[in-house]
Amino acid sequence: MKITPTSLTLNQLFGSSNEQYVIPSYQRRYSWRERQVYELLDDIDLLEGSDTHLLGNIVCLTGSHAAGLNKLDLVDGQQRLTTISILFECIRQHLMEQENTELASDLGRLLHAKTIDGKELPKVLLDSIDSKEFARLVKADDQGDFVNENLFNAFTIVRDWISEQELKDLIEFLYRLQNQALLIRLDVSDAKDAFKLFETINNRGLRLSPSDIIKNFLLGNAARFGEDSLKDACDAWAKLVLHLDRTSSDNFFRHFLTARTQRRVTAAKVVPIFKALFMREVREAVDLPDRHYYFDEDDVDTDNDENDGETSLDRESSEEEKSEHPQLSFKSFLKKLVESAKIYGRLLLASTGNKSADRHLRNLHMIKAAQTFGYLMHLKVGGCDEKHFLTILKLTEAFVLRRHICRERSNDTETLFARLCAVNPKNPVPDTRVAYRASCPSDEKFREEFANVMFTSNIIDRARYCLESIEIAKHGKYVELQVLGTDLVHVEHIIPKKIKTIKAKEEFGDWVTYLGEKSILHHPKYLSRIGNLTLFSGKLNISASNNPFSGKRPAYRESSILMTQEIGKMQNFRFKQVEQRSKDLADSAVELWPVP
Repeated sequence: MKITPTSLTLNQLFGSSNEQYVIPSYQRRYSWRERQVYELLDDIDLLEGSDTHLLGNIVCLTGSHAAGLNKLDLVDGQQRLTTISILFECIRQHLMEQENTELASDLGRLLHAKTIDGKELPKVLLDSIDSKEFARLVKADDQGDFVNENLFNAFTIVRDWISEQELKDLIEFLYRLQNQALLIRLDVSDAKDAFKLFETINNRGLRLSPSDIIKNFLLGNAARFGEDSLKDACDAWAKLVLHLDRTSSDNFFRHFLTARTQRRVTAAKVVPIFKALFMREVREAVDLPDRHYYFDEDDVDTDNDENDGETSLDRESSEEEKSEHPQLSFKSFLKKLVESAKIYGRLLLASTGNKSADRHLRNLHMIKAAQTFGYLMHLKVGGCDEKHFLTILKLTEAFVLRRHICRERSNDTETLFARLCAVNPKNPVPDTRVAYRASCPSDEKFREEFANVMFTSNIIDRARYCLESIEIAKHGKYVELQVLGTDLVHVEHIIPKKIKTIKAKEEFGDWVTYLGEKSILHHPKYLSRIGNLTLFSGKLNISASNNPFSGKRPAYRESSILMTQEIGKMQNFRFKQVEQRSKDLADSAVELWPVP
């Protein structure tokens, strides 16, 4: 591996007019948060005298320099260089506003590279999914929505900070930034070495995510296969990043591997299992000299439970699957990976284009059914039609809700969904129904647990899902849920969350007296049960009377949500009513979410 390290000030790094730093399309979004931006500002601002500050390393994939513009792919360092570009650009604009055109022009030259015919181009080129929003923010066009809030916030923080500086102090800061902040530029001419170097200098246990390591593993090996393969890999990763935008790429790879291996894959095992899968499945990898260093994924401990034994759904590997010979071309492997990411992103964001399916996917999010998405991705990748998929979604809602309510082990649930990835996607319903029935809690257990489960704040969306579903099933319409939307309709605690403080009495009334003896002792037991929850929108005006429930009743009666209207017709609402209403709602739940 030939590496050319060079220590450069930012003036030197940005000063060469025939070099352009390109942030490739396969890179993730800009991700620095407020803390990192302010730390950079403070590090430069606090420099004393001729002290220098090392900003860190950047890794550039370079070829032989030639006349004209030389583009350097930034393999590592996009966060730093993007932030520095933001700083330079915002300071330049402020200097122009202060009519310091000479210094602004000098700074402008650092922000641009030139082609051989003199055309100016951005010194740091974002070829990533942030490029359009970056261009808008450079022009101070902050109207409308921004997908990348981190990028928007970085521009806002820098501009606000600049506006608070005296011009003299700002010019001194700029001098220190340009001349006393250093970066170590590591130039690597071979792509496979560049990606290996990135992983090596960043691999300290916490900094690199599984997705970062997988990206470098893929691109590094692609470079070993040849230039065409590297281009295919870069294009594929760029598409993958786009498809997984606003989702967790780490979770995607975990579910992708779960679907491929039909086993529960823990977060700690994502990287070794992916590498093993790649070496086993990619045809070109068979000739790699280090292939034997990677375990087959069958040999990687996936931390499955003791009851992870043979079942009717366990995979019976064919001779083809067990073969040591890879089955896919590298290009086909990439295509499968990108297609899976595309489908996974749509499932996670409930944006499949089918309204019924998207509603059920939203429901699964509210239930907190993350274990299901590897299996659902397996079905859609395998060509499951809409009719079968909708049936699976409905069955899955009921099954997962029952298991969650009955506090069944989540590892067992995840293992079951991993095994279900062996079913035929073209006809998944019979096998899925059998598997769900075998592991589904009984009506008796579900009824009892539903009436007594505590819907605490971390699972309040699960309570919302249950209340919405019961309302719709009972009354056959969304009413207020449709008209106002989920942001305005909230889960209301009928007996409030706080009852004993002076402030609580002022805001919610004297519930302690109203609820009677030992109310403070019993309050936590009943507060989060389903019988004390309803759906409501608007504000309540409660007077501190000896019957605070009477202050809620008029607003409840006026609600368009019929279950809330029914509460408004009740004369009293104490712990006894919570108990009875919980049992009534549990009876409805057994009918609404039957055993598959």
